[in-house]
Amino acid sequence: MNSLKKYMNSKRIYRYSYLLGMFIVLIYLGYKVDFSFIRLYKGLPSMMDLIERILKPNLLYSKEVIQKLVETIQMAIIASLMGLVLALPFSLFTANNITSNNLLAGILNGFFSFLRTIPSLIWAALLVSIFSIGKFSGIIALGIIGFLMSLKLFREYIESIKENQLNSIRAIGASSIQVLRYCVLPYVFELSVSVFFIVLETNIRAAAILGLVGAGGIGQIMWKDLNHLRYDNVATIILILFLTILVIDLLSLSIRKYLNKKNIKFTDIKEHKRFQICKIIYMPMVFIVLLYIVFKFLDIDHDRLVLGIGQGTDIIRRMIKIDISYFPKLMDGIKESFFIAIFATIVGGVFSLIFSYLTAYNTSPKRAISLIFKGGINILRTFPPLITAIIFFRGVGPGPLAGAIALSIYTTGVLTKMYSEVLENTQRNIQDSIIVTGATRFQSYIHGLLPHTFPSFIGLLLYRLESNIRNSTILGVIGAGGVGTALTINITWRNWERVGLLLVGVSIMIIIIDRLSQYLRKVFL
Repeated sequence: MNSLKKYMNSKRIYRYSYLLGMFIVLIYLGYKVDFSFIRLYKGLPSMMDLIERILKPNLLYSKEVIQKLVETIQMAIIASLMGLVLALPFSLFTANNITSNNLLAGILNGFFSFLRTIPSLIWAALLVSIFSIGKFSGIIALGIIGFLMSLKLFREYIESIKENQLNSIRAIGASSIQVLRYCVLPYVFELSVSVFFIVLETNIRAAAILGLVGAGGIGQIMWKDLNHLRYDNVATIILILFLTILVIDLLSLSIRKYLNKKNIKFTDIKEHKRFQICKIIYMPMVFIVLLYIVFKFLDIDHDRLVLGIGQGTDIIRRMIKIDISYFPKLMDGIKESFFIAIFATIVGGVFSLIFSYLTAYNTSPKRAISLIFKGGINILRTFPPLITAIIFFRGVGPGPLAGAIALSIYTTGVLTKMYSEVLENTQRNIQDSIIVTGATRFQSYIHGLLPHTFPSFIGLLLYRLESNIRNSTILGVIGAGGVGTALTINITWRNWERVGLLLVGVSIMIIIIDRLSQYLRKVFL
């Protein structure tokens, strides 16, 4: 009996110590991001005024918004296609299990990993400086993101092909080209539609904010309306954007699920041969048509393109000559971005543990409560944190606080969605074994489901931390703190030597956090 009492006491002390430790860490992080209840309280009237005006959309403005929305969707589709097509050949060079030159593959993978750390908004800001404002810069920025995402996904898919599959083809005397032709490429083509929709979802969200730096799309009119204090117009944009992203998310999910289940069935060998001949005839035709559409939509003349390439070369040359004297400013910005990301991840993690209980069907007290929370969570995660930061910027002014709160809200939405799905997919007997003792659903969550799924939650939290580190670097574009402020100022002033230093610093920070996160996932999972 004494040993049980001792065990329970030690467990209670451990739990309270853990909570106290978390509380102290949160206070420290709050101090680093200038968190202040007084500032929030004082800013509340301004934020409520803004929200109140946003809740009164100007529906007469819909026609202009829809025109820009169509342009935004076109930009995202064109860029996703470009990225996908370019990524296919590069994935064959960089996949470790089929490459003919491991050294070259290693160099290329390192280089592309570095490029992947630069957010789409920073790409867009750089390209606007090179090719001037307009959708061309936005499409190229999204195309780069689409290329890097597709390349990573294709490479991982190819590397997941089992070694014995490749060896069985090589064992009958097949050359490297034949291994690609009969083993690798069919697998890659089969997955290309799914990859396209994954990239498209990301690009649609990114395209909505590229206009903030003049790179075309719906963000351009949103930024104009914000500057002119036309919040009724902003409300119309947000409403239409929300519905569009929701529809595209659902459409993408449905198509991917359909394609995963669907297999083409042939009744005889002749039918299969006819299908292969049709593929050989029609695929190049489709490719040429797509190429024509892409070039027509890019809307840039030869002289402007040549001039832009010249300017870009000069900018890259200057960025390589990094300005070391700017290092103290770089460290200040990186520390601020780092603390914003950590604060948002921990705060979002704590709230998502509470909201997931109310959102998951199997833990929520009532199904109606679950549906209400699911709707609310979808709204929170639909909007890029940059848009939410604009509302808080109005209330608390410039600085890291607006960015930290906006990113916390977004993290809460995304984490709640993911973790509530983990709870719903957990085996029913874990919860039932506690409920049969007379416990409530809340007690079954605290003492059964939460301890059982906690490693999965930590994994999701670490993934969000990686994403938040990237997001925290662009919040400074609107003055919401972090290294993005210094980046935006120096891009505007054309201080390319300092921009080079800032990009290298941001990349190193993101790569270190990614590696640390991967290590922690291996420890916890």
